[in-house]
Amino acid sequence: MSQKIEYIELRFTDLLGRMKAMVVPCMPADNLEMLSSDPALKKGTSCDGSSVTGLASVESSDLQLDPDASTLIEIPSAPRRTAAAMCFVREKEAMGKGMDYYPLDSRGQLHRLCHEALPGNLQLRIKVEPEFYIITPEGDYFDEAGYADTHPLNPAMDMLLELASAIREVGMRPRVIHHEHGRSQQEIEIDYDDARKMADNILIFKNLARAIAQSQGVDVTFMPKPFAGEAGNGLHCHLQLWDGKKNLFGDEKNNGLSETAKMFIAGLMEHAPAITAIANPTVNSYKRLVPHHEAPVYVTWGEKNRTVLVRIPTFGTSEKAAVELRSGDSMANPYLLFSAIIAAGMDGINRKLMPPEPCTEDIFMMTDRDRAKRKIKTLPTTLEEALDCLEADSVIVDALGSKIAKAHIGLKREEWREYVSEQVSDWEWEKYQDL
Repeated sequence: MSQKIEYIELRFTDLLGRMKAMVVPCMPADNLEMLSSDPALKKGTSCDGSSVTGLASVESSDLQLDPDASTLIEIPSAPRRTAAAMCFVREKEAMGKGMDYYPLDSRGQLHRLCHEALPGNLQLRIKVEPEFYIITPEGDYFDEAGYADTHPLNPAMDMLLELASAIREVGMRPRVIHHEHGRSQQEIEIDYDDARKMADNILIFKNLARAIAQSQGVDVTFMPKPFAGEAGNGLHCHLQLWDGKKNLFGDEKNNGLSETAKMFIAGLMEHAPAITAIANPTVNSYKRLVPHHEAPVYVTWGEKNRTVLVRIPTFGTSEKAAVELRSGDSMANPYLLFSAIIAAGMDGINRKLMPPEPCTEDIFMMTDRDRAKRKIKTLPTTLEEALDCLEADSVIVDALGSKIAKAHIGLKREEWREYVSEQVSDWEWEKYQDL
């Protein structure tokens, strides 16, 4: 077998945030530096957009993958040496034309929005906490371990370390690797990076997690609520807004939270119902968003409080100040999720919105009357309700692009219709069969 890189995976995403790829041959290369000037990387390739969920209709399906050379990596532990690069999707006549992205390319839309909504040296940096379950081929628990258990109680630790090493190879920075609360539930926290880069990282992380698990005879699931009675899988997003070398969320005078951060929080809260349709895009997502399971339900914020939607983690210096949005799950298309977050937060800053007083109590233990007195609203409780909120929010729709928003809402309304009208669950059978 050749010891050189001979193929490149040209990767892109469908509207649901699932990685896709076309593989093209390249001139045999010893390393990525040699490969970076290969004509195959510059040329890209065509694809049939009508065969990719949410990308194109059959009557206008010829699209082109335009490789983003800055994302070039070598795929860790591949059977043969193979490189990969994330791509923009373009119409063929628009190849190489800067911001002229295809209107249903969610990756291109995030890049466009960052250019427009974050001018100059502004940059949204994001740290993520993707949670997932390791499961057997039969879909059962892989282990019975609990929070922070390690060898020998957590037999998946070697697999987690292999995954952590793999993501380091491709430029990510794992911060904390540990067993989560649920049986077989794991988490690898990925350190801060630019929103555009982190969106790519999430797709690569999920792909590597599944590849490494399957190589060891098991699998992973990022499903928000794979097991009744167990903790759900979230995608907590820690946010920092930087202007060059300054974190705008920190107040240097008192090492506290800045007014800019508070306005950003107010924007997140203002648009939280619409964001939910993007951050929690499946029927199953709403089985995680229930009280008393550490997943947020109520639209409020507070310091260190894990029952709020927007939490302010403890930080020692102003440059480490951050805002944590706790509602999302890994079923979200990260390009759409980060687009919605940027639009909401910047709307709060541009309109100088201010949030209410932070909440210090356990919101789940409050009575409905107490929450009403504090004017604490509830996130949408179903996918249908969330889609209604998205459709009515022009700021978030504009951030996604009207064509992407329309396509997303259409796909997800059909998913809701199938669930409500066509599916008969085990619960229904057990509940009603003898009546």
